[in-house]
Amino acid sequence: PYRGLRAFDDGDTDRFFGRDRLVTALVDRLRGDTLGSRCVVIVGPSGSGKSSVVRAGLVPALREGAVPGSADWFTTAMVPGSDPFEALEAALLRVAVNPPSSLLGQLRDGPRGILRCARRCLAEDDQRVLLVIDQFEELFTASSDDDTRSFLSALAEAVEDPASPLRVVVTLRADYYDRPLEHPAFAAIIDAATRSRPRTSPSPATAT
Repeated sequence: PYRGLRAFDDGDTDRFFGRDRLVTALVDRLRGDTLGSRCVVIVGPSGSGKSSVVRAGLVPALREGAVPGSADWFTTAMVPGSDPFEALEAALLRVAVNPPSSLLGQLRDGPRGILRCARRCLAEDDQRVLLVIDQFEELFTASSDDDTRSFLSALAEAVEDPASPLRVVVTLRADYYDRPLEHPAFAAIIDAATRSRPRTSPSPATAT
């Protein structure tokens, strides 16, 4: 039943257990329409189970309607990598209704690029996209400084807008927690959005 160093995924929900309180807390944070509801940041040490709790705990709960309307949300995921805008383009195109051939130019087009693209991908104003950004620290380890600044500015704009269709869940290694705080537009979001990963005894079942 254990996956060693590999994260649990949504196909492992029946084998993922012991994190019910954390999943419930995350679901509660995604209710409503405050800044803390539109963006949740899960911070914890490497190997503490951040990815697993999102993939095998939170996402399946939302698909079952844990938040009103969440059963109808479009769910997609990305890892920033060397080009976070390309990674986000691929993630949005996977769930886009009548997808365009490309979103990259619009995503890079100023601080409202992410918000405009998220809206463009949906057919109705009341539809929502749950975007999971796993390994958020890659913005600071693999992406260029210019892309990091631009991406954080655009993501901040997208989740600050009360009418945004995006609900964002981020996993971030604890030793990189200070890096997004250095970005003026994103510091307030980190403060409102962070959910610390409770400390537990090391266990293969919680490793990412």
